[in-house]
Amino acid sequence: MKKGFKRLSLLLLMMLLTVSLLSGCGPKKPAPEEAQAYVKAVLDLMCTGDYDHSVNLADVEEGKETEVRDNLINEMMKGISSQSALNEEVTSDFMVFMISALEKTKYSVGEAAATEDGGYDVTVSVEPLQIFTGIDEKLNEILEEKVASEPDKILEMSEEEQTNYVMEILIDLLNKKLDDPKYDKAEEVVVHYGPLEGQKGVYGCTEDEGEKLGSKLFSSSD
Repeated sequence: MKKGFKRLSLLLLMMLLTVSLLSGCGPKKPAPEEAQAYVKAVLDLMCTGDYDHSVNLADVEEGKETEVRDNLINEMMKGISSQSALNEEVTSDFMVFMISALEKTKYSVGEAAATEDGGYDVTVSVEPLQIFTGIDEKLNEILEEKVASEPDKILEMSEEEQTNYVMEILIDLLNKKLDDPKYDKAEEVVVHYGPLEGQKGVYGCTEDEGEKLGSKLFSSSD
C-alpha cells in the first residue's frame, strides 16, 4: 500500500513540474541569469505557490500564483483518486499533505553553462525530502495494533473501505514526518533551458527536464 502511495506522490510531483510554463524571451539569446531565474521560478511556483515576478511565466496571472499551483494539484488528485478508489476526505487530506510536502522541499539553483543550441545547462542542488523513510515499519505496527483491537470492524470493511482506512493512517504518519523534516545528502541535477521546438524565440525547459527535478525532490529511500 505504501509503495503504491509513494509512486502516486512522485507521479503527481513530476506531472506538476512538467506543466508547460514558458518564458517570454524574444529572439535574442537570453543571459545565463535569465536561465537560472526561470528554473528557480518554476520550482518556486510549484513548491511554494509564489515566485520572482520579474520572470515571465505564461498563463500565470498576477495574484493567482498559489491558485495556479493548487488547481494543478487538485486536477492531478482527481485522476489519482478515481484510479485508486480514494474517497473525498482521503483525497482532500492527500492534497493537503502534498502541498505541505512541496513547501518543505530544499533546492538551490546554481551555475548556468552555455550550450551549442543557444541555451544553458542549469545545475540545481537538491536535498531530497525524506517522506517514506521508516514508514513501512511504523505503518505495519499500527495496522497490527488495529487488527488486534478491532478485528471485526476491519474484516467487515469492503476492499475500498480498507484502502481508505489504511490511507488515512498513512497520511497521518506522513504529516507527522513533516513536523521534523529530514533530508538526504544534496544531489546535483543538470536541467537544460533552451529554445523550445515550434516556439520561435521562446525559451524554457522540456517535460523531460521537469521530470528530472520532480524525481529528485522527494527521497526514494524506504
